[in-house]
Amino acid sequence: MAVMGAQKRAFSSAAISASRGVAPARKIRVLHLIHSVTHGGIESELINWALNFDQDQFEVHVACFAFDRNREEAFLRAAKLAGIPVLLVPWSKYKPFVRAARAVAKIVRELGIDVIHTHGYYGDALGAFTKLFVRVKVVSTVFVWGKYEFHRQLMQIMDWIALHFVDKVTAHCDHTRDWTVRLGFSARKVSTLIAGFPAGNRPEITAAQRLEMRRAAGVKDDEILMVNVARIHPEKAHDQLIRSFKLVHDRYPNTKLWISGTGWDWLENQYKELRTQLGLEAAVEFVGFRQNLWPMLGSADMMVHSSHVEGVAIAILYGMAASLPIVASDVGSLYEVLHQGETGLRVPENDIQGFANAIVSLIERPELAGELGARARRFVETDYSIETAVRRVENTYREVLGLEAAAT
Repeated sequence: MAVMGAQKRAFSSAAISASRGVAPARKIRVLHLIHSVTHGGIESELINWALNFDQDQFEVHVACFAFDRNREEAFLRAAKLAGIPVLLVPWSKYKPFVRAARAVAKIVRELGIDVIHTHGYYGDALGAFTKLFVRVKVVSTVFVWGKYEFHRQLMQIMDWIALHFVDKVTAHCDHTRDWTVRLGFSARKVSTLIAGFPAGNRPEITAAQRLEMRRAAGVKDDEILMVNVARIHPEKAHDQLIRSFKLVHDRYPNTKLWISGTGWDWLENQYKELRTQLGLEAAVEFVGFRQNLWPMLGSADMMVHSSHVEGVAIAILYGMAASLPIVASDVGSLYEVLHQGETGLRVPENDIQGFANAIVSLIERPELAGELGARARRFVETDYSIETAVRRVENTYREVLGLEAAAT
């Protein structure tokens, strides 16, 4: 109890210092816990957050489930390139919760962690389970409630149960927050933590540099290059995207589509077979995971994003920051950033012809495409900045620790 009292006094000092704009006597120590099976939006969001916390106020650590068929390797590479060290939590296909919880509890004790912030179904469950072994506050972020295959439906049920045992439930976007409330959580207690985006990191590319990059990538001067950035999972609807692109390509043979991402190999092979069936081998290319998206986005003319399930896709934010006109499926929370006819075009889910029509409208009206791209970039630089997002996250930690929120 004496230790807890001393900790509370140290936190109180930190809160007072924060409100005065000076470094606190005691940093708040946070452990981000993620279960990563590839590298996608959740992983990118976590890296962006970790790089932008107030280092005078917070000490941030990252831990990842590991040793499960090497699924974590893509995230570990991305984190390393970002300069973020990652602690490894033992995991396997047999889901050893007790062993993993003890490992996380050990990290909490050794580093003096005050808050665990969990990401993903198994992350949320392990965060809740760890509270059985050590005193620590747990904040969980829900990214999406969606229409998945049976296995992930079961995982969503597990997640729903686990969220009842954490200290704070947050949502990745307002749409997910609304669904979380519909599933029985108090509207008063669920807050939104937007992803934010470091738009200022985007390099400025001159027209000459853009032309040089396109030629180096094998894109002809008169070709229209569309890019899709998404993990290769069923909910991303790449089959529909390829079918929509076929309709566009039949009308404009100078169009190309690059699909960038990693995921399920068997599914990517199916999509490649579909590409062959439709006679698109020369027009559709699977370019794999790109750690640095800017050269590809700087070479592109348009971003296309089909989907059945979404939160606010980080890939979309990249496209907006790159001033690209965007056509996307109208699902999940995309309406929160893609304002129809203002910062992008949204098409009803499963509308293959409508998706193609929207693409054609931008090809035939380049002035509209330019206006959409310019407004999209302004949006992510202001309303959706990483600074705004991270200050919300920091204040959430202060809230669960009973500290005074810093001014934003």
